[in-house]
Amino acid sequence: MSEQKKKKKSATERPDRDLAAEAQQILDAFGAGVREDRDYPALHLAPPVGRLNDPNGLVFDGKRYHAFYQYSPLHPERMVYWRHAVSEDLTHWTDEGTALVPDSRYDSHGCYSGSGIKVPGGFEFFYTGNVKDEKSNRETYQILATAGEDAKPTRQLPPLISGPEKGYTAHYRDPHVFERNGEWWMVIGAQREDKTGAVVVYTSADRREWAFRGELDIKDKSLKGTYMYECPSLLSMRDELTGEIRDVLIFSPQGMHPLGEKYNNIFQSGYIVGSLDNKTLKFTVETPFTELDAGFEFYAPQTISGTGLTADPEAPHTVSGDAPVMIAWLGNADQDDLPSWSHRWVHMFTYPRELHLRNGKLFQRPVPQLNDAMEMKPLYREEEKGKLVELKNALTFRLRGRVNVSDERVKLKIKDTHGVALSIVLDKDFVQMDRGGTRYTEGGSLRRRTLKRSKIREFDLLVDGSATELYVGGKLVASMGAEVMTARTFFKGDKRRVRLTGGEVLSLEYGRL
Repeated sequence: MSEQKKKKKSATERPDRDLAAEAQQILDAFGAGVREDRDYPALHLAPPVGRLNDPNGLVFDGKRYHAFYQYSPLHPERMVYWRHAVSEDLTHWTDEGTALVPDSRYDSHGCYSGSGIKVPGGFEFFYTGNVKDEKSNRETYQILATAGEDAKPTRQLPPLISGPEKGYTAHYRDPHVFERNGEWWMVIGAQREDKTGAVVVYTSADRREWAFRGELDIKDKSLKGTYMYECPSLLSMRDELTGEIRDVLIFSPQGMHPLGEKYNNIFQSGYIVGSLDNKTLKFTVETPFTELDAGFEFYAPQTISGTGLTADPEAPHTVSGDAPVMIAWLGNADQDDLPSWSHRWVHMFTYPRELHLRNGKLFQRPVPQLNDAMEMKPLYREEEKGKLVELKNALTFRLRGRVNVSDERVKLKIKDTHGVALSIVLDKDFVQMDRGGTRYTEGGSLRRRTLKRSKIREFDLLVDGSATELYVGGKLVASMGAEVMTARTFFKGDKRRVRLTGGEVLSLEYGRL
């Protein structure tokens, strides 16, 4: 073996470490303390210890939902594993242990993001193996892992795809595999050699031999200046108002600069809507890039395979029984210094959301299983003071209502033991969230989003430990979830007081755990 090859091999293989054993030692030492943290959620999927980031391999098998995620049990050392959890209701999750460990020649510096599908007799998972040498030069591989009905993946090596195609850098990752037009497609987030972002396409008849087809031809001025597209998902959805089938590309472009009330997180996640020509790969954009979430922490969304449209986009369509379900990372890159790290865990998933396409816009709402998790009861406001209820020890609660804001905007404030921690403003023209009184404001304390004018505002607020998600709509029921704001909200103490003032309350419900 040449000296050069020896160097490359030593640089891309892990040192003599038992990474699985190291991860278990961390869990044994700190796992109990994680669950005792008052900021740990009851209804959101969070890691048993260490760091969670991108959702991976989301699959519904007809009975259970399988969720994998990028997992760094040795955090702050960035050693990215895959962890596995299952649920029958998308709300209560059972940890199934570590699924992939970054200990092979092809993923020694991280088992990066990917997708999963149900196949006869089990599952198939597709992910990116990340490798770096001593000078941080990167190699990238698209790897298949197969599993039986227990969904325990086993790597199949060598990789399906080694390295990027000509014209692209090694930032080439996050394969989404799905069936379209009678064949299997794989879309991958990529970076061109000129440091601009792209989505590339491979196709296959058997999911083993993949042919490079090119990149999606997307013309969208709002994406100018972006340098990498991560976590692409290509869906076919029926527009509920027009009845037409549209292609929806969900992805996370890096390099967008703040523009007024838009693009204020480190990296953005959103979608475009249009029609994709299967042969030329020209994506005719009808809805330019639109952010999925107007809050503080939201990235790398992925939809669950097995939900939404199941037929080919060019054939008669049927709906699988519910809308596509999306889960995202309730976090941001390079923002790991959260208060929860004192208990040895950081980040979580968003609560799962249904997606509805109406007139080219995606609307989001919590999956209906949330209604089963918390019984909602009517709540009446004390007119004089606007005080709703004192929520002592209510670390998880939900407030849902309709208010008239035609003459006066509505202000909703959540107080903890130190005063106003979180305030929300519902106006006929906008929604605003201010978390300035909480224990964590990295990335900002104020977000505002302009809405289509409406005299009526419908809202659905979910607070779960240190997670807050606000869904907002207008007068029409179908407008619910026109905007969503997601935030990490670390309150002080266990006491919660909710006060709603202004406007006219038309209906109000409350639930708690």
